[in-house]
Amino acid sequence: MPDFSKALRSLERGAKPTTKSWQSALADYVIAGGNPRSILPPGEIQSNALGSHYYINKTYSYDHHHGKVLLNRLSPVDLQSLIGVMREDASVPERDRILFLDTETTGVQGGAGICPFLVGLGYFAGEEFQMVQFFIRDFDEEPSMLLALGDLLARFDLVITYNGTAFDIPLLETRFTLARLDSPFTKMAHYDLLFTARKLWRNGHGSCRLAALERELLSFMRGPDIPGAMIPRAYFDYLQQRPNATIRSIFTHNVDDVLSLAALTVHACDRVVFEPALLDDPLDVYSLARIFENSENWRRSIQLYEKALAAGIIEPARRNVLENLAVLYRRNGQQERSQEICRELMGSEYFSLAGYEGAAIYAERV
Repeated sequence: MPDFSKALRSLERGAKPTTKSWQSALADYVIAGGNPRSILPPGEIQSNALGSHYYINKTYSYDHHHGKVLLNRLSPVDLQSLIGVMREDASVPERDRILFLDTETTGVQGGAGICPFLVGLGYFAGEEFQMVQFFIRDFDEEPSMLLALGDLLARFDLVITYNGTAFDIPLLETRFTLARLDSPFTKMAHYDLLFTARKLWRNGHGSCRLAALERELLSFMRGPDIPGAMIPRAYFDYLQQRPNATIRSIFTHNVDDVLSLAALTVHACDRVVFEPALLDDPLDVYSLARIFENSENWRRSIQLYEKALAAGIIEPARRNVLENLAVLYRRNGQQERSQEICRELMGSEYFSLAGYEGAAIYAERV
């Protein structure tokens, strides 16, 4: 914080403050050969009927790993299995028509006054992964950016986001409406991975923030990263031509978000398609079993619950596992195994209504 008392004493003595204004600092920067716009990452200026905007495109090869995940392993068949198990209403097209989207905005609370100044998109083009970013260098470039964004979105049938249901998609739809442009999202299916992440990993990992899950599940470390709450301030500094290279970190942050979203989608598909590993967190196996319990493949949840027990899952989750197993074994016709679990529940120090109820059903019917 500036020392205003010290500055006031300097003025009273007739001395000039030693701190330069941002205008003089910018002037020195320009005199030294700098350009306030040159602090942006390498890209190009795109123009269309509504003006111009800044555009960045980067290609990742077929063998690119984000953390420990090979992005090229994304399979529409596995993704359809994931969406089906999660009981989401979205059909999966060919891989080249799937899009990953994330925005950086002038605020985090939403509302009509919030502007998405950077939109990051990731998609497969054959075996390569394309990362595209649309950036507005001032607010008058937003219509141009939205027009170009709409043209690109029209090439895809499914958009995948992380909390896009509550934030990214409604915000962009509002901006399209204000710009008097048709929203491309009306013709696209949408899959919000956040809800899947909560079902799969909240019990075992607590926080389902993308940055937390990419570190724990994908083994991806961002290194120095700008906090999300500081992004609007950094953009406003850029608009006011303050020579601050922090604006570059916003582009890096956005790229990491999109790549982590794609990699986490692959990892979530693996959780549903493949069997859990021996070193998996028992609470993650328990969460997966709960998901399958309400699906057509409900018998698989019996195996997963047994794996969680064998891995040493702790209370109170262990009691929940036993109660669910008692019901599932009875539903599967394995009455003796169900009764065995009910006896264990009745003999524990915790009261279990499911245990006594299961024992009563066994005594009555069997």
